Amino acid sequence: MNERNPRGWHGATMAADGLSSKALKVKRELGENTPLLSDEELMGLSVRELNHHLRGLSKEEVARLKQRRRTLKNRGYAASCRVKRVCQKEELQKQKMELEWEVDKLARENAAMRLELDTLRGKYEALQGFARTVAAHGPPAKVATASVITIVKSGTNQAAYS
Repeated sequence: MNERNPRGWHGATMAADGLSSKALKVKRELGENTPLLSDEELMGLSVRELNHHLRGLSKEEVARLKQRRRTLKNRGYAASCRVKRVCQKEELQKQKMELEWEVDKLARENAAMRLELDTLRGKYEALQGFARTVAAHGPPAKVATASVITIVKSGTNQAAYS
């Protein structure tokens, strides 16, 4: 208690803009200060409002409340960074799974195309062999227009003609 405030309370004056609900009241008992402003209110005040509420307090009290506010804000920033990091990790894991699926799909397509390429290569080699045979023996005397060349790929990549 002091001479100017016989009740032992030191509070900010009521502001014209209705900020009195956020007024900082500090009870002075045996040299110990107990703020009656919640952590949420302390963090929610603008710098201007905070400075208004801190008027009349000792330098130590001002420093303690400002440090408490900074600690609370840093705690909030750290929590939001953790949430952001977890979200980014989940997103990256999702992208990784999608890319792995895409790689598997492309590997399957590649294998199918290699099989098709091997099949086409076998047919090409069979046609080249047939062309060499025709070139070496001359054209057949008379080929029926309905005759068909059937190329069958065997297990050893040799072509058979019928």
